[in-house]
Amino acid sequence: MSAASQLNISLLLVQQVLTRYGYPLILLLGDFGNILNIFLFLRRRLRNTSCNIYFLASAFTNLVALNVGIISLLYVYEQPSAVTLAYCKTRNYVLNISQQMSRFLIVLACFDRFALCSTNVGLRKVCQVHIALRYIIPSIIVIWMIIPLHIPISYSISKTTCIFPGMMVLYNGIYGITMAGLLPPGLMLTFSLLIYRNLKLKQIRRRQQIYPLVNNPSVNPRIRRQQIRDQQALAMLLIQVVIYVSSTTLYTTNLMYTVLTMNDAANKSSERKAIETFASFIAGILVFVCPCLSFYSFTLASRLFRKEFRLMMCHLCNERWHLPWLTHSNRNDTTSNAVAVPNAITQPRMT
Repeated sequence: MSAASQLNISLLLVQQVLTRYGYPLILLLGDFGNILNIFLFLRRRLRNTSCNIYFLASAFTNLVALNVGIISLLYVYEQPSAVTLAYCKTRNYVLNISQQMSRFLIVLACFDRFALCSTNVGLRKVCQVHIALRYIIPSIIVIWMIIPLHIPISYSISKTTCIFPGMMVLYNGIYGITMAGLLPPGLMLTFSLLIYRNLKLKQIRRRQQIYPLVNNPSVNPRIRRQQIRDQQALAMLLIQVVIYVSSTTLYTTNLMYTVLTMNDAANKSSERKAIETFASFIAGILVFVCPCLSFYSFTLASRLFRKEFRLMMCHLCNERWHLPWLTHSNRNDTTSNAVAVPNAITQPRMT
């Protein structure tokens, strides 16, 4: 057996293992985490800010992307004959719009935090829950139901493979590179840097205003709590940005490579084709990492988010097993941090 054949067999075996075990694990962790996100962001303390509303909407779109993308893939993996033209058009269209909505909802959350930290009063007025619910989120839904209409219109099928015919391969490649690989991470990073800059400027203004009162014990704890809220809210967004950029880098690179080498298919060896197929497979898995890890990244980044999660679980345990001492203990802990908890990811008070 030649080295090329051994490589092809090895890569195919790895793909089979990851399909059978990797995808179901991502689906299980993603569904569990996003369902918890929904319950947490619907709680009274967390649903009173537009930034959290974007996180809540993102949890719904993540659930759609994970279930539509992975369950349908696992089904046709076991039943290749189930791949039809209707399957290709519907599955890829719904998956694309849910992924794009999720990406740009994170962008909107970044913009929301930037606006909340801004000194521009008009910009801060945009960051209200009713504006997010009535105007911004519905607009995102409509926009992303229209932009990828080329997918159901152009998708075709060859045997049991969904394909784009002719020059639509190039168009879809450019669309994917721009709308998934360049624009969302570029906007996320830009707004994150602007948030950091605004928070630094706000800290400077705050120190200047309280300098005459620096020895007042009632002032310093308030400033400290405000700084903690700002830092943790920023950390939640930054870790989402890092996960998104990390998980889509290979996808973007692979799309660029595919577009640049699409006219060189006849000269590719079987070994090269196997490597390209494997790279595309890994890139496809990594695309689901960001929707899967949102709850776990929030929990890792924010102590106050963890505290709210603990309170929710204690409340559920009390209702199920009647443990009033557990709820009472956590209520006392929350009361001692009454100023900090509700504002963990809420609108900072402007100075």
